[in-house]
Amino acid sequence: MITLENINKYYQQGDHRFHVLHDINLEINQGELVAIIGESGSGKSTLINIIGFLDDDFEGTYFYQDQPIHEYTRKQFSKLRNRNVGFVFQNFKLLRESSVADNVALPLLYARKKRQEIGTRVMEVLNQVGLSGYEKQFPKNMSGGQQQRVSIARAISTHPKFLIADEPTGALDTETSQEIMNLFKRLNRQENTTIIMVTHDPHVADQCDRIVKIIDGRVVSDSKDGE
Repeated sequence: MITLENINKYYQQGDHRFHVLHDINLEINQGELVAIIGESGSGKSTLINIIGFLDDDFEGTYFYQDQPIHEYTRKQFSKLRNRNVGFVFQNFKLLRESSVADNVALPLLYARKKRQEIGTRVMEVLNQVGLSGYEKQFPKNMSGGQQQRVSIARAISTHPKFLIADEPTGALDTETSQEIMNLFKRLNRQENTTIIMVTHDPHVADQCDRIVKIIDGRVVSDSKDGE
């Protein structure tokens, strides 16, 4: 599904050019649940920005479903992102003054779906994440775990090919973190949703099928469950 070959990333700050990612080679198959781990500043977020089509300024080759997207224009990257990726963040990034239903509906509105289709899909995904009946609630009145469930519902509303979850349990207590992990695992197994998860938490990483460790912008290990 995803093949990165010799990916290098640089940032320019004034006269200085910083080499952030060094010759990253990585393959991710359809249906995998992958954890990307590493210390702060190791390059994890930079890597998932490239994987999730948020950053098109890199060196190397990126094949997505056998298409050479490193040759795409910025406009093509944007279309690819909107049609293929769902994002889940540590701080939820919800519109706190809008209802749960309106938050979940947002990507569907961008995708220009019909109103009736949007209403049906919102109900479906809220049921999937265990929030049936919460359509008229407001995120500002909900717990952290409930808000993260809303953000997951929003992320899966457009049937994305894969999810990128950036520290999705980082702002949650241990029990709630496990509830969210159980939800991710259920989506992965029952819906065959490919999930790429950045985490600092070894307990979260250990529940994934595969752990990719990055140190100083380099992949230093890539292990599958049981290895």
